Amino acid sequence: MPQPNDNILRTIADELLELVKKNKKISVEEASKKLNIPLASAQALVDFLVEEKVFGIEYKFTTPYIYLYKEGVNEARAKEKGFTKGLITKEQFYERARARNVPHEHIESLWRRYLQQNLTHIREEFLQKTKDKNVPEDKIEELWKKYLSYL
Repeated sequence: MPQPNDNILRTIADELLELVKKNKKISVEEASKKLNIPLASAQALVDFLVEEKVFGIEYKFTTPYIYLYKEGVNEARAKEKGFTKGLITKEQFYERARARNVPHEHIESLWRRYLQQNLTHIREEFLQKTKDKNVPEDKIEELWKKYLSYL
């Protein structure tokens, strides 16, 4: 009998996240060994996730260690900056990921996670923009659904 999570696709990014959660702090080299991926791939993925504030990074001598980024701090910074400055478009996200040499097969799942983490803020910004443009109330939900389909 299938289990509830049998249909969930897990990526190397998911595995890295679970590894960091489990260990609290881990070196990039050790993570690469435990996940059985090349160090360069692990470093590219870590760099991207640090830039997107999923992970923090600190150095002990010359060894980089990754840890989970503090969510409360991230949310406070986003509020200080305003929604637009804290959020990026799909094109910007993909461009940053490619610039960090994140393997193409991982980018889409990372984008979905980014959307999931930021959907509330994206919707708030969307609603503010519709209000600024005097969009009729009865059209807003229809526009939101259409907008979601593009994400």
